[in-house]
Amino acid sequence: MARVLLKSLEIAFRRLTMNVLRLFFRRRTRILPGGYDFSNAKFLFVRQDMIGDVLVSTPLFALTKERYPRSTVDVLLSSKNAFVLENDHHVRHRWVYDKRLRATVNLIRNIRREQYDFVIDLMDNPSATSTILCLLSRARWAVGIEKENAFAYDIRVPLRSRKEVHIVERIAEILKPFGITASPSKLAARYSCKPESRAMARQFLGKTVQPPKEIVGINISAGSARSDSETRFAEARRARREVRFWGVENFRAFIERTHLSHPQCVCVLLCRPDERTKAEAIAKGNTNAVVGPVTATFDEFAALVEQCMILVTPDTSAVHLASAFHIPAVVLYVQSNKDLRIWDPYGVDHESLVADVDDVKTIPVEDVVSAFARLYHRTHSS
Repeated sequence: MARVLLKSLEIAFRRLTMNVLRLFFRRRTRILPGGYDFSNAKFLFVRQDMIGDVLVSTPLFALTKERYPRSTVDVLLSSKNAFVLENDHHVRHRWVYDKRLRATVNLIRNIRREQYDFVIDLMDNPSATSTILCLLSRARWAVGIEKENAFAYDIRVPLRSRKEVHIVERIAEILKPFGITASPSKLAARYSCKPESRAMARQFLGKTVQPPKEIVGINISAGSARSDSETRFAEARRARREVRFWGVENFRAFIERTHLSHPQCVCVLLCRPDERTKAEAIAKGNTNAVVGPVTATFDEFAALVEQCMILVTPDTSAVHLASAFHIPAVVLYVQSNKDLRIWDPYGVDHESLVADVDDVKTIPVEDVVSAFARLYHRTHSS
């Protein structure tokens, strides 16, 4: 109940903010001149929300740079997701927004000095933060998806159905004004691990998985909610994580059942450092389960995911790492709003299981075991 109340307050505050901004700031809709030359354009993409949101946006950065090699691609991120693009060679500069007043003023000042040609809001739901950043960027053109804050854009692209169309295809619409239309094969997430992280993952697995077996990664940790505003409330964040934790006994039962039907597999448990106790409880007494190493960075976590044959995970950023690494995945979802399509791993074979209520623990072990068996069969018969 508290989480619902907090969410209602956030929505009300966001609407109030939007109405105030609409009164004082408004960009008029314009059409780009025919034959506009984008080859040397400076693009600033705004993606200050969560880790998964950045991952699903990575193909847009790559496609822009691949189409216009001499262009500049910069991204405005937040302190909680900027590390995702540390290894992305398509991005020249990562601006980091951290909400402190002085830092925000300096950030906006520096962005304005860059004199970007285009500022591009990648949010497909209205965000007060991205609206303000677009309005104050001093870019020649502001581009965004048609929605509640469209008054902040010069160029607006249609909002495709949030129920029928995958998120990566929805935000890919934003490249069309620049003459970029991507095929589905080009829209999977992209991520490249550092060599030292790969070496760590391979060394750990080489020592602990003896003899060599097929590695099933089991990520037990879920991140916080996607909304950048919701993360201000610790209680809502913890509640969101808890409803996406499948439970110690469920994970234990899944590992035991999987071992009976697939003895050639070993389950490697991946988790946030603060949930290692849960991982150890899941693995206790089970010779077919290995607790992964403590990962100091997102890149180290990603390197472990990259080594997996199949990934089992709740709805979190690991889903999009599976897409980036072309790893089949079994994903457990809580779908509070049935009018929104789940963020399934794009462009990779997967099995999605959705809880009927707002708690992933209600998904039966039998259903997950069956989903894994189907996915394993498809993976090995292709």
